Amino acid sequence: MPMRREDCLDVSKVQPQALNSGYAPGAVARNLSTESRTGGEHLVMELPAGWSLPRGRNEADIDLYVLEGSLDIGGENWMQGCYGYFPAGMAWGQLQTAGGCRLLLFTSRPLAFEEAGDSLADAHVDRHIGRTNTWHLPWVDPMADIVKRSTWKDPDTGQEARPPGVLTKGLRKDDGTKEVIALTALAPGFVDPGTEHHPHNECLYLIAGDCYIGYTFDHKREDVKEDLVLTRDHYIGRPPGVRHGPVCSISGAFWLIYLADYYTGIFGKVDDWEERVNKYFASASFR
Repeated sequence: MPMRREDCLDVSKVQPQALNSGYAPGAVARNLSTESRTGGEHLVMELPAGWSLPRGRNEADIDLYVLEGSLDIGGENWMQGCYGYFPAGMAWGQLQTAGGCRLLLFTSRPLAFEEAGDSLADAHVDRHIGRTNTWHLPWVDPMADIVKRSTWKDPDTGQEARPPGVLTKGLRKDDGTKEVIALTALAPGFVDPGTEHHPHNECLYLIAGDCYIGYTFDHKREDVKEDLVLTRDHYIGRPPGVRHGPVCSISGAFWLIYLADYYTGIFGKVDDWEERVNKYFASASFR
């Protein structure tokens, strides 16, 4: 089922809400998008200095990425850039943060924490992904990592490819749910001259850098946005079928992305792509 569409959400302008579903006081979250059928959410959670939570379990599967600060989970220090996956019903923690932190969470259902020492008998603990320091993972060609199909063709080989200047780090590629969590980097000066859309949900959080998107529109072209510019801590939530492009970046873009299935990209032509991209590049300032 589709996520709520968000074309260019400035996360700093989303009102934080207290987490009351079993969490210790002080924790707040900014809701970025919600999946319409399951209630799964994409959230930025903010934890104050000195906050802690006992060992317990959640009703939701949770992908967790540390955006800022550090978090201690079960005696392990998770620095900025660490990632992990915690299946529903699995017991984990204690959690504590000395200096405070910001976390990006993708959940399969609404959060609901309960203190517990043991995992539920039916929890899929075998799917757990422990602390992963993503800084140490190699960047790879997305075609060999997270792509199932791309209608973009390499002009030299005629083979399926992605526009040059994209690299990925696959963090979770779930053969059961088909979900993909990955870090994606666009090189400085990257250009994708066309539009693309997907038959699956695609959600992106811009950790650093900039990104320009010339057009964003639904398949009926009834809701059209033009000349969107995203910078750090902006979020995109795209249900299936939302066209977007051309895309370019001046300084490069560093994303954490969620896909509801392995990447399928269906590309289209944009007649005025060069005019739009050049206008954005003309705004560059390196001094």
